Amino acid sequence: MALQPSVTPYLRKITANNVRTFAAAAKAKKAEPASSSSSSQNPYSIPREELKVSKVSDNVTAVSVETSKPLARLAVYFRAGSRYETDSTQGTVQMLRIAAGLGTGNSSQFSLTRTLEANGANLHCTTGREFVGYTVESNRDKIKAIEPFLKEIASNQVFKPWELKDNVNRLRLERDIRPPEVRILELIHKAAYRKGLGYSLYSPKWMIGNHTSEMLSNYVKSNFGEATVVAVGLPHDQVKTFASRLKLQGAGTDRTSQPSKFAGGTELRKETNSDLAYVALAVEGASIGNAKDQVASALVHRALGSGARTKRGTNAGGKLTAAVSGDVSLNAAATTFSVNYSDSGLLGVFIAATPCSVEGVTKKAAEILLTGNFSDEDVARAKTQLKNDISFTTETDAGFLEEVALQSLLTGNIQNQTEIEALIDSVTAGDLNALVKKGKLSMASFGRVANVPHIEQLKK
Repeated sequence: MALQPSVTPYLRKITANNVRTFAAAAKAKKAEPASSSSSSQNPYSIPREELKVSKVSDNVTAVSVETSKPLARLAVYFRAGSRYETDSTQGTVQMLRIAAGLGTGNSSQFSLTRTLEANGANLHCTTGREFVGYTVESNRDKIKAIEPFLKEIASNQVFKPWELKDNVNRLRLERDIRPPEVRILELIHKAAYRKGLGYSLYSPKWMIGNHTSEMLSNYVKSNFGEATVVAVGLPHDQVKTFASRLKLQGAGTDRTSQPSKFAGGTELRKETNSDLAYVALAVEGASIGNAKDQVASALVHRALGSGARTKRGTNAGGKLTAAVSGDVSLNAAATTFSVNYSDSGLLGVFIAATPCSVEGVTKKAAEILLTGNFSDEDVARAKTQLKNDISFTTETDAGFLEEVALQSLLTGNIQNQTEIEALIDSVTAGDLNALVKKGKLSMASFGRVANVPHIEQLKK
């Protein structure tokens, strides 16, 4: 499993009865008497097959599921997120994302763009602290024409200097328009981990314009050595063939990654001219390798409260959100978050408050986070919400593809719905209370922070 900041990626079981029909089908044929064989001849009634996984080589895994839909998605994910940067290469992953679709060794930017548009395809590049992913989506009968270009984009980048220079302003703009909640999330990672997982997904200001072709090429050669190829809506043999043709630039490279250790008791503050103060409090959560603690972390997230479940809805019963967001006199809002990585994780609270109320709200939130005291009723409600979130996360092909890719890439194992639900049901209130009480607190604040209490003023 690979939990991300606002979602919990799990897999629903794909059964033989999960069939998709389409309103805009081909011209209707003359009605025929119902028979046991008629449904099997309907191209829109082919049942989904089970998820298929193949080890193509020591460094490449192919995963696919047939959906029988006209739209297909094909993606290549690398284990090469921002945690593998260094002090002198910060922001490289952001520049890699921006450079997706630029000229490669065998194709110009114009050629790539023209081919994708001519085939009605979309190209996406997504990045995280542990991964870089390239995805194309198009009609399934057009994927064959797009595959060579996805291969070029993922494994034959050249990073032409003039093209990088043309995109410096985009990098600067992305950094400047970050909303406060993104800024505070980056700050709490920096406070909790310093380096490794503490490196931001965005380039620091002093690195803007300093990402050279050599820097990006060396990063790719050092880190693009382990990949997962995932497809939704394509035959497995086609996916395996594509995966076998990937020439990883980092294949065979001896990459060493030091585990990121949680630095409890640390604090970062950034004062700006803002109307509000934003605060993040976090304790060490669970790593991906500990499945039960990871589920417990996700349940704490929901037991404390993750905001409204519907548009203009209420807080859905969370202990923290009921105490903070539910009290209009506080002029504040709060929600919880949980993130999980291969060797660590964060479990914490976001707060947005006016300068006059932020001190009291922060102390109250810290007390609730560190005390726990979850009842069986709290856990039962959290379990129901988590199971619903599992379905919501993977109900779209795009969400399903990303979660399959991350689980395969980061854990080497893809869990099905039955396994996950059994694990959720096995977690008790004691597991949740033990998780929040065992760690030290880290803290980050952003905005009008003059009245934000310091970490030593908060209850341990």
